[in-house]
This record gives sequence, C-alpha cells and structure tokens, in this order.
Amino acid sequence: MLTRSEKQIMELLWSIDEPLTCLEIIDRCEDKRWKDSYIHIMIRSLLDKGMIKVSGVELVCKNYARKFGPALSKDEYIVKTLMSEKVWTNDKMPPLFAAFVKNEASVEVLDQFDQMIKERKQELSKG
Repeated sequence: MLTRSEKQIMELLWSIDEPLTCLEIIDRCEDKRWKDSYIHIMIRSLLDKGMIKVSGVELVCKNYARKFGPALSKDEYIVKTLMSEKVWTNDKMPPLFAAFVKNEASVEVLDQFDQMIKERKQELSKG
C-alpha cells in the first residue's frame, strides 16, 4: 500500500505526533538526500491515499506552508492493510482475534477487548 519512502514519512509523523511542514519533514527524516520536489510528490501521494491530512498552516519566511499530520493512526493503517488483502475475509477474523486473545496474558487488556466489543455492538445496533 505504501512505498518505502511514504512509510518513512508516516513513521515520522506517527512518532512525533505533531503536524509538520515539508521542510520539517526533510529536516527530520533519516534520508537527507530527498529533494523538495520529491517530498512534494510523496506528500501528494499520501494525501491521495488518505494517509495524511492538512492540519494547518505556518508562516515560513514570507510564505505560508501547509502542515501535515496523519489521517490514520498506525494501528488503523495496520488493520486497513490486513483487511485489504484478499485472504482476510470476515470468516478469517474470528480465528485471528482468537489468537490475539489466547496469547494475551493481561486481564486488563482482555477487559478492554470486551468493552470495545460491547461499544461496537451498541454502535451497530443503533445504526
């Protein structure tokens, strides 16, 4: 779904948890060889894929620069990626969830699962 470079930008945005301008992305990314034009191409691609959103503007020198933040959390992206694969159909989800539950050792986490399921059932019954 994402290219290596797009994933690198997303990892940065997820880890920093604040919107960044293109120049800030260039400054903070490990791969310093990126040119402004390449960042703009990747930003446009991430916008088109619904991975990022414009989260404001900032005055940089005499111009305004858009600030970008994630439109999806990392967890939402992982689930979306799994669900987009044809092997993860609705009939495959219960065994996957069962594997998560079976390997979880924390009662608190299992209680959280239970609460999320109850809330989601209520949402679905209302809607």
